[in-house]
Amino acid sequence: MFRHTRWVVLVFLTVPVAFVLACGGSSQPPAQQAAAPADPAKPAADVAKHMHDHLARVTDVQEAVIRGDLDAAVEPAKWIADHQETEGLPAGTEPIVADMKRFAAAVAQAKDIKTASTSTAMVVSYCGQCHVAAKITPKLPEIAKPAGGRGVTAHMMEHQWAMDLLYQGLMAPSDALWTKGVAAMQAAPLAGASLPKDAKLTKEILASEKQVHELAAKALAAMDIGSKVAVYGELLGNCASCHGLHGKVWGPGLPKKT
Repeated sequence: MFRHTRWVVLVFLTVPVAFVLACGGSSQPPAQQAAAPADPAKPAADVAKHMHDHLARVTDVQEAVIRGDLDAAVEPAKWIADHQETEGLPAGTEPIVADMKRFAAAVAQAKDIKTASTSTAMVVSYCGQCHVAAKITPKLPEIAKPAGGRGVTAHMMEHQWAMDLLYQGLMAPSDALWTKGVAAMQAAPLAGASLPKDAKLTKEILASEKQVHELAAKALAAMDIGSKVAVYGELLGNCASCHGLHGKVWGPGLPKKT
């Protein structure tokens, strides 16, 4: 449907250094016990770079799933599952990262769009939960609104803008960005003159378009993180199904040639 240059999330993290004191099991009086050396803290700059790499991979996964390209989602999803480190991260984020890795592995192993979409939504949400636990507010780039226009391509650019805003809303997390994304997703549906001449394709696009607007209404009503993740996963799956019509793969980034 269109070629969309992906945006990469930029996050500048200030990671506090955690000092861990080990407690010995000796029966010696405390004054005579030798203090165990603390594990050296990972430099904040290294942790920040790793987070940049991590978020770039999450974006790669999200874009691959949106265009229905499960093969392209495997490599970045496996990287998240295998390489995401907990060393040097703020205290309290370790279990969140562990869950994130688990769902990233589920994306890499997914055999269908529904599983990949649901697991991707969970990965994105855990990014937001990690930011909350670490008391970090990521600096996300403003996503420019598409220039507009007529036809399927212009309309899909509006959809992509809305999906990126919802993505940031979960990633930050930010209720304001989520609400802005919902409003963008509720834009007027495609007009009949803008649809393809292929009767089968037209029918399927209209069905997908209807579902998008139904999901936008659900997204507006979503108040808690669980509801937002559920509807975002459905939206990802809907995008993927539409982009995969007639056995082709379209969507953000470079489309897979089939």
